Amino acid sequence: MDISGINHINIVVTSAQLPDVVAFYEQIIGLRQGLRAVSKRNGAWLYCHDTAIIHLSVVEQAPYTGKDTLFNHVALSCSGVTGWVSHLNRHAVHFDIDYRPSPEMTQLFLYDPVGIRIELNFAGERLEPSA
Repeated sequence: MDISGINHINIVVTSAQLPDVVAFYEQIIGLRQGLRAVSKRNGAWLYCHDTAIIHLSVVEQAPYTGKDTLFNHVALSCSGVTGWVSHLNRHAVHFDIDYRPSPEMTQLFLYDPVGIRIELNFAGERLEPSA
C-alpha cells in the first residue's frame, strides 16, 4: 500500500459564486477548466496541465454548520515568483509575502473569491526587493 499524492481539492460554492471562482482560478492562478465527470451536482474541474486538481461543487446550502472549519489552505508549487507578483498586482489581487531561508523558498499568500487561502510556493527562489 502506498499514497502517491493528493488527487484533488474540493471547494463548495453556490451557483452564484461559481463563475467568479472559476474565473479566479483560470485568470489569476492559471488553471484551466476541463473535462468533468458526470455528477449529481453542477460545478467545474480545474486542471493543472493534464490533472484535475481543484473540483468546484455547487451546493446552495453549505453542508457544514458554523462558520469555522479545520481546513486551512491549498498550497501550489510554482516557479517565476517575480512574474507572479507582477501578475497579481496587475489584477489588483492582495497578497502577503514570506521568505524561508532553509530550504530557500518564497511564499505568496492570497484568497480566492469564497475565502479559500491559497499558498504559492517558489522553491529555490528569492523575490528581488524591487519586485
